[in-house]
Amino acid sequence: MLDESSNRKQKKTSKKKAGKAPHFSPDVGDQMFLLASIVESSDDAIITKTSQGIITSWNSGAEQIYGYAAGEVLGKPISILIPPGHVDEVPGILERIKQGESIHHYETMRRRKDGRIIHVSVSISPVKDKKGNINGASTIARDITAEVESRNKAEEQLRTSADRLFLLASIVEYSDDAIITKTSKGVITSWNSGAEQIYGFSAQEVIGEPISILIPPGQTDEVPALLERIARGESIHHYETVRKRKDGKLIHVSQSISPIKDQEGRIIGASTIARDVTAEVAARKQAEEKLAAASQYARSLIESSLDPLVTISPDGKITDVNEATIKVTGIDRDQLIGTDFSNYFTEPEKAREGYQQVFAKGFVTDYALTIRHENGQLTDVLYNASVYKDAHDNVIGVFAAARDVTVQKQASQYARSLIEASLDPLVTISGDGKITDVNEATIKVTGVDRDQLIGTDFSNYFTEPEKAREGYQQVFAKGFVTDYALTIRHKHGHLTDVLYNASVYKDTRDNVLGVFAAARDVTMQQRSSQYARSLIESSLDPLVTISGDGKITDVNEATIRVTGVGRDQLIGTDFSNYFKEPEKAREGYQQVFAKGFVTDYALTIRHRNGQLTDVLYNASVYKDARGNVIGVFAAARDVTARNRVEEELAEQRRRELERLAELEKFQKLTVGRELKMVELKKEIEDLRRENDEYQRKIGQRA
Repeated sequence: MLDESSNRKQKKTSKKKAGKAPHFSPDVGDQMFLLASIVESSDDAIITKTSQGIITSWNSGAEQIYGYAAGEVLGKPISILIPPGHVDEVPGILERIKQGESIHHYETMRRRKDGRIIHVSVSISPVKDKKGNINGASTIARDITAEVESRNKAEEQLRTSADRLFLLASIVEYSDDAIITKTSKGVITSWNSGAEQIYGFSAQEVIGEPISILIPPGQTDEVPALLERIARGESIHHYETVRKRKDGKLIHVSQSISPIKDQEGRIIGASTIARDVTAEVAARKQAEEKLAAASQYARSLIESSLDPLVTISPDGKITDVNEATIKVTGIDRDQLIGTDFSNYFTEPEKAREGYQQVFAKGFVTDYALTIRHENGQLTDVLYNASVYKDAHDNVIGVFAAARDVTVQKQASQYARSLIEASLDPLVTISGDGKITDVNEATIKVTGVDRDQLIGTDFSNYFTEPEKAREGYQQVFAKGFVTDYALTIRHKHGHLTDVLYNASVYKDTRDNVLGVFAAARDVTMQQRSSQYARSLIESSLDPLVTISGDGKITDVNEATIRVTGVGRDQLIGTDFSNYFKEPEKAREGYQQVFAKGFVTDYALTIRHRNGQLTDVLYNASVYKDARGNVIGVFAAARDVTARNRVEEELAEQRRRELERLAELEKFQKLTVGRELKMVELKKEIEDLRRENDEYQRKIGQRA
């Protein structure tokens, strides 16, 4: 126990020690142990670290809050407490501390050893050595996630060296929270700078004085009762009360009070860590006032709702209703309250099961019921309901809102009639690929009844189940598919080629519920397509289709022969690659996309062995069912033989013209020979007649 003489000595000594140094009793050894006891016994996390963020001390409060023992963290960076993905604010804070700043009641998140993320309020101050140089930082952290109900005793004692004890003293002195010690009688024995800031008294003014000097006039002095609890070894956690500053101003403080023990473990006093929460209390009061106002506003909104709203107790009794509920039932509020919720429906048992589900699961959505008005009128509704709780998170009832869906139900029946009238097979599919509904056309094309289809795997009814499965998975991934080719297998083996167009459908909250798929029977189209393919393959002319970017998308056998390249190698390659003049070939198909067609476009195909084939291309664009251009269809006519004949005729004409020129020259040289002249003239005439006949033939070919 600290006696009165030691108190007087402490007061006298404290008055001599002015400035920034801590204020302690004369006996330094006892005082250092006292400070160590303050730190070690606190429920708040009190941590020191170097300027680089390396942990150098770790009290039992830190162990309780963060779950790490001191041996696990000493020498490690403070960043081990930063949650994954959370911005590490520690470097910035340490820079501020190095500048001599203090950080007050900073709220952030930290990660415990068990991985749980907690919210903490921290006050961070510089730690100085004996010369006043800043060599680290001290942190007092409070878990504000939930109140700490118990605290473990320290697992290891702090080092007792003089430097270590001075460090602990520095932690206390430079904290922004008020850290105070007092005897078992309530006499103040130490008073840090945080206490000076919060209460306005200097250490010299209060050491040796009773702690009751902080009790406001007219307020019950709870200090004796608190000290009695401390004397029994209790600790008091985050106790909120009102205290008086030196200037007379009343402030709200949150206190944690712990016993102080001597080296033999005897309780010799109490330590208090107090935090000014005046602003927080004011904010809380303001929030309560806003909550009250919001409650009144919420009531106005509830009454103005056109949807029937009701609250239900755990035993199924109505505890409150709005005006819309009164209208839909035809019963006054006073008569509804206290009666069984299930009494007002066509299916009371189903209504009872509904609110019981809410208590069991926490909510129900779109729960279908029919309300019966007292005059017999029925209203189809969908209930959405959830539990509501008190301030302590205890469930106290169910809040249920009903949406009138009478008109929607009628519209749904009409839509059902339209679906059943469709000649195309229609089906809805759940997220796991199960059939949830079908129309009559689906029953016919599969030969399976509705009851047997619903609940089974959609992919079971196709010749390629895996492809069918990939199809509806694409719809869930992309939102839709168009013209997805599948073949339905009837239970008797009959096959039907179809093209599926499908999209997701959603609830009123835009949540995807499933897939709606419509199948168009294209069996006859497939046969027509196969017939057209046969015609294309039988053509002796090279035929090819070209995409918008000039790639070959299909060829016939004649194209394979004229290029010497297989179909698989041709498809996907550039059309212009297979011609003597690639650029001219490219210009050709670009003209088709620009004008819609080309005729007799001359090109020379180069076979892979080097053989050349002269062709004339006739080409036009082709389109999909919606009129969109999707490519070019081009047919090539081989004109190699014709070109060869024309070249031979041209060569023959050249030779004859040369012969004619020679004869005319000869005629001039043999003017004196009449007989020869006659013969020459006759030969010239013959040659001219032959030339005329040749010109006539050429004209006929053209």
